[in-house]
Amino acid sequence: MDRLEDEKGAKLAVLLVEDDLDVAAGIGDYLEAHGLAVDFAYDASQARARLLESTFDLLVLDVNLPGEDGMSLCRELKQVQGLRQPAIFLTARGGLADKLRGFEAGALDYMVKPFEPAELLARIRAMGTHARAADGGLILADGYRLDPQRGLLSRDELSLSLHATGLGILARLMRAFPGTVSRQALCEGLWGDEAPGSDPLRTHVYQLRRAMQERFGESPITTVRGLGYRFGGLR
Repeated sequence: MDRLEDEKGAKLAVLLVEDDLDVAAGIGDYLEAHGLAVDFAYDASQARARLLESTFDLLVLDVNLPGEDGMSLCRELKQVQGLRQPAIFLTARGGLADKLRGFEAGALDYMVKPFEPAELLARIRAMGTHARAADGGLILADGYRLDPQRGLLSRDELSLSLHATGLGILARLMRAFPGTVSRQALCEGLWGDEAPGSDPLRTHVYQLRRAMQERFGESPITTVRGLGYRFGGLR
């Protein structure tokens, strides 16, 4: 079976926002059979909730959603909330004007229904490859800059050197900004299925917050009760 995994072996995580349950199930089954991790939302409100609960590498959005269409949702996520993950639109409308509206709303790709699932998979793979290639670049969130290669967090003229675990936590939180990353996702990203005993994540987050408070005069890691952690939002 083909697999699409990053350098740590984690599956590429896709949020599929599609109100037709049969279409969603068919696409989801195909993508999961080829090694992707797929979560589902059936309207804009559910999509926002999923993005708060977890983090995704890529969004696949149907344009014709009930209530609020996919283009308005994508525009808000990109322009207002600062979502950095790439998005692909799915739609039955294939005119040039429709495509231009989709790109203006923030999508990186546009697929016209009906389409072959293999083509969608290929486009997701292309985006995943691009995202991995850019993985060593700077990560920007809420006025901070994280350099994963140097293990350095900066704001204005101040910098903080990070140990490997702190770097891993911050990279995941800042890539998900302004969304929330669940405790489970953070633990799996750091230790896989072999997490140390006690509550190591809580300890590392505490140490990271203290170091940031001492260096920057603030600790922009927010605990979201019942969900996990989020970067920013304290100033």
